[in-house]
Amino acid sequence: MSKTSILQFLSSSQPHLLNLTILPQAPEAQRVFQQSNNVRIPFPEAIPLGSNITLAYGTPTKISVVGSYARKTALLLNSNITHIFQVNDYRDHRYFHKRAFYLAWLAAGIQKANTPALVVLFAYQDDNPLQPILTIQPTLHESAGCAYQSWMIRLLLAAHDDIFPLEKMLPTKSCTRYDAVDAQGDHATPIYNATIRSECCSSSSLKQLHWASVRSGAFQDACMLGAVWLSQRGFGSSRSTGGFGQLEWATVMSLLMQDREGAGPPVLSPGYSNYQLFRATLLFLSTTDLKSSPMIVQSSSFKPTHSMNPMLFDGSKGLNILFKMSRWSYDLLRDEAQTSLKAINDPLADPFQTLFINKVDEPWKMFDCIVRVPVEGGDDDISHTGHVPDRAAGLAEILYEKFSFGLGDRAQLVYPKIPSVQPWELDMGPSHSNRMADVIVGLFLNPEHCSRTVDRGPPVEDKEASTLFRRFWGDKAELRRFKDGTILESLIWDNSGSKRAVIHSIISHILHRHLRHYRHGSDHGHSEAFDRLLPQQTSTQPSILGPFSAAMTSFEHLMKSIRAMEGLPLQIRQIFATSPALRYSSLLAPAAGKQQRPVRPIELLIQFESSTRWPENLFAVQRTKAAFLLKVAESLDRDELVTAIHLRLEKPGRKLLEHSCLDIKTTDGLVFRLRIYHERELGMLEQTLNGRIPCGASREEIALALSQHKRKCIQRPMHTQAVSTLVTRYPLLSPTIRLLKKWRDCHLLSLHLADELVELIAIHTFVCPYPWQQPGSLNSAFLRTLGFVADWNWQSEPLIVDLNSGLDKQAVEAIRARFDAWRKLDPGMNRMAMFAASDIDREGVTWTDRCPAKIIAARFTNLAHSACELLRKQGLKLEPEALFVPSLTEYDFVIHLEPAHHRKSSSFKNLQNNSRGGPFDATIDCSQSYISELQELYGDNIIFFCNESATSIIAGLWNPQTGPRSWRVGLRYSTMPLDKEAGGAEQRVTINQTSILCDIARLGGDMVRKIDQK
Repeated sequence: MSKTSILQFLSSSQPHLLNLTILPQAPEAQRVFQQSNNVRIPFPEAIPLGSNITLAYGTPTKISVVGSYARKTALLLNSNITHIFQVNDYRDHRYFHKRAFYLAWLAAGIQKANTPALVVLFAYQDDNPLQPILTIQPTLHESAGCAYQSWMIRLLLAAHDDIFPLEKMLPTKSCTRYDAVDAQGDHATPIYNATIRSECCSSSSLKQLHWASVRSGAFQDACMLGAVWLSQRGFGSSRSTGGFGQLEWATVMSLLMQDREGAGPPVLSPGYSNYQLFRATLLFLSTTDLKSSPMIVQSSSFKPTHSMNPMLFDGSKGLNILFKMSRWSYDLLRDEAQTSLKAINDPLADPFQTLFINKVDEPWKMFDCIVRVPVEGGDDDISHTGHVPDRAAGLAEILYEKFSFGLGDRAQLVYPKIPSVQPWELDMGPSHSNRMADVIVGLFLNPEHCSRTVDRGPPVEDKEASTLFRRFWGDKAELRRFKDGTILESLIWDNSGSKRAVIHSIISHILHRHLRHYRHGSDHGHSEAFDRLLPQQTSTQPSILGPFSAAMTSFEHLMKSIRAMEGLPLQIRQIFATSPALRYSSLLAPAAGKQQRPVRPIELLIQFESSTRWPENLFAVQRTKAAFLLKVAESLDRDELVTAIHLRLEKPGRKLLEHSCLDIKTTDGLVFRLRIYHERELGMLEQTLNGRIPCGASREEIALALSQHKRKCIQRPMHTQAVSTLVTRYPLLSPTIRLLKKWRDCHLLSLHLADELVELIAIHTFVCPYPWQQPGSLNSAFLRTLGFVADWNWQSEPLIVDLNSGLDKQAVEAIRARFDAWRKLDPGMNRMAMFAASDIDREGVTWTDRCPAKIIAARFTNLAHSACELLRKQGLKLEPEALFVPSLTEYDFVIHLEPAHHRKSSSFKNLQNNSRGGPFDATIDCSQSYISELQELYGDNIIFFCNESATSIIAGLWNPQTGPRSWRVGLRYSTMPLDKEAGGAEQRVTINQTSILCDIARLGGDMVRKIDQK
C-alpha cells in the first residue's frame, strides 16, 4: 500500500471516529452495548459484582499519528480519551475497565462502517494484558501481491498527564485492594501504576525525544543504530521481547543527555557523534546495575524501595522507563551490552558485523540448553504470581526463581521467554490465541560446573537454611560427612551417559517437585542429543578428556623409555606430539586393549641434539634418519612395554618424499609412529629450491617436500601444543572439534579438509565467540561453528585465530595484507581457496595450500548453510542426526564397499609382516589404502569423496577438464572418440568413464560391492 493510500485511509477514518454515537455514563452501558454489538469487551479483569462503575463513550478530544510513520516502519493512531475518567478511577482497575469499554465502542463503530477491505482485531499493546488496542490490516485477498503486507495501523489510547495525582501513581504506591485472604499490608503495584502513567505522559515523552534530537544532531542516527542492535538481539518494547525496544533506547539516551543535579555533567555529551552516543549508551547499560542501584532523574523526593526489578525513574513523568523489563530480560540486556563492548575492543572481531549484521537471537545458537514448559495445564492461581495478571508471566517468574536457585553456579543466566499473545477476533477473548503457547527457558551454562555431581548445602547447625534446603529439594537432599569433617546437607547427581546428564536431572527434579502439573508437557530440547552423536566413550573418567587418557598415559610411558635409551650417537633433545589423539581432537579416541578396527597411528617427532656430523645432502639425510630409527628400534626391542616394531618407508621411489618412520606397538594395543626432525633440513630444502644446492629431483617435488616439511615438522608440533593448552582452558573445545570432524566425515569431505583446518574453525568459536559469550554446551558450540562456516565468505575474508593471545592490531593487519597479496597473485584461487592463519602460522596457507579446492570450499560452506536453514525451519523439533545425513545425488558415481573386507586386513597375505610381536594388522585399513591408490592413479581426473572414519562408500566427480576436447598424443587418461560433427575436420574425444570405473572396480576386487553411476 502506498503512502498516498494510507493518507487517504487516515483522512477518511478520522471523521468517522469523531462522529461515533456518544454514550453517556450509565451503569447499564455494558449490557446495552453487548446486546446491540457483536464485540466482546476486552476487560483485563471482570467487573466485580455490585460495583458502581459507570461506563461511557465520548468523542476523542484529539487523534494524532505517532510512531515511525515518517520512516515507513510503523503507523500508530493516538486517540485522547481523557474526558471519560474521574479523579479516582486509577484505583481497582476502574481506569482499565473504562478504557476497555471505550475501545470496544470504537471497534464496534469501525465494524459497522462496513469496510470489507480491512480486518479489525483486538491485540495487547506490548503484550500487556492491561492495555488492549485495535489493529487494522488489509484482508488476505488484497494483500496477496505482497505490497499490502508491509503496513498495519495500531489504534492506541492516551490520557492527559494531569488526570490523576502524580504522587498516587509512584512505583511504591498500591492502587488495588487485595482480598483479605491475600492481603499482608499495603502491596505496591509498580507495573499497574506505570501502565497508567505511560498512557498519561505519551505527549510529554514525544516532547522529550524532540528536545533531545534538537540538542544533538546525531541523536536520531544513534537511535537508529540502537534499534538495529536491539532488533538483531531480539529485544523489543513488548514483554515477550524483553520490554526494551527502540522507544526505551531513545528515552534512556534522552535522559542521559540531561544535566544531573549534583552528579556532574550528563553521561552523553551533545557533541558526540552517532557512534559515540551509541557506544556510550552501551557502556552505561553494561556497567550500571539498575537492579541494585536504581537511577533517579529529575526527582529529589522519590525514594525507591528494595526491589529486584530494574529502575530508571523519570521524575518529570513519575514513570519507571524500564517497568516492562523483567529481572532476566535486564540481565540479558546487560550481558549483550558487555559482549558487544568486548567485540568492539577485540582486534580480531569485526564490530560492524558483530553489532549490526549477525542475528543473535536464534535460540539454537543463543542458548546452551532450552526447556519448554506449556502455559496451559497448571495451577489456576499461578497467573497471580507476578504484578501483571497473566498466566505466562506468572509461570515465567516461578521458572526463573526455581531454576536460578536449583542450578546455582551451573547457570550463568536463566532467561524465560514469555510467549506473545496474537491478535484475536472482536467477538472472542485473547485466551484462545495463546492456549497452545509455551514458555521457553533458555540457559547460559557454565561448562566448568555443569558436570559437578556433588552439591554442598548448608551445615546441619543452620536450622533455618537446612529447612529451606530440604523444602526445595525434598527427598533428594541428604546429610553427608565430608573428608574435612564437616556435616552438610548435600545432593548427589548421576553423571552416567552424557556430560549434560546432571543438568537434565536437576531440571527434571525441579519440574517434578515444584511444577508437577507442567512436567508432562515439558521438553529439554535437543541439547543432550548432540552429546550422544560422539563415538562411544570407553573411558570411565568423568572428564570430557577421559577418552584420551589411555593414549596420554601410553605416550608418557613411551617417552620415558625413549629418553632412557642408551647407545644412540646423539642425545635426544625433544619429543614432539603431532597426532590429533595427543591434542584431544581425534574423532575416534585411541582405546587400550585389542582393537576391533584399524587404528590410526599416533604420530611423534624426535629431535636430536645439534651436530656437525649430519650430512649436507638431502638424500643422505633421509638415509641417516633411517639409520637412527633402526638404532632406536634396536634399543626399544628390549623394552617390556613394546610388543612390536616395524620400520617403513613413506612414498617409496619418490626421492625427497621417501621418508622413513618407525611404528611401535605397545602392550596396551596402541601404535605410535616415530619420525625424526632435523633442524637444518628446512634451510637445505629452501636452498635447493632456489638452485643453490644441486639436486636430481624436479622443482615441483622439491616444493612439495618443503611444504610437507613445514607442515609436519614445524607447524604441526606447535599447533598440537597450542590446541592441547586451549582444550584444558575450554572444556567444550575437544568435543566440539570431534563433532565437527564427524560432520565433515559424514558429508564425505575427509580427504579435502585437513584436521588442523577443522580445528582452527572450531577454536575460532571459543577464542572469538562474538556476538555471543563463550558457549556453555556442546550443541551451542557446534551450531555456532556451523553458523560461522555458513556465513564465512572465504573468497574475501581470511580466517584469523589467536591461539596464544599473541596477535595485536598490527599483526592482524599484516595477515590481512598477506591475504590480499595472495588474492592478487592468484585471483582464480587455483592454489589457495581458503586462508587460515594464526599467531603461530601467519602465512595462512599451511593447512590450505592446494587443498581444499574452490569446489570443495564452496560445498563446505553450502552444506553448513543448508544445515542452518534446516535448523531455522524445524527449530527445536529437529533431530540432530538429520544434520549428519549425506546427500549422494550430486556425485557422478558412488562406489559401495563391502564392510566385511575393508576392515579385515589380515586376509591379504601381502599386507602381513613378521615383526616381533606379530603383524601390525591394527594399523592397516584396506579401504584407506584403496582410496590412496585411487587418488594416486586418478586424482588428476576424478575428485574423490569419502568418510575416513567409517568408509563404506566412495563418491566421485569427474574433472570438467576431462570433457570433450580435441584428440592429441599424451592425454593422461583413457579416452573414447566422439562422433564427428557435420563438417568437422578434427576428431574429438572424451574421458572413457565406463572403462575407468571398470578398472576401479577391478583394483578394489572383493572390497567393491557395486558402483552406481549417474
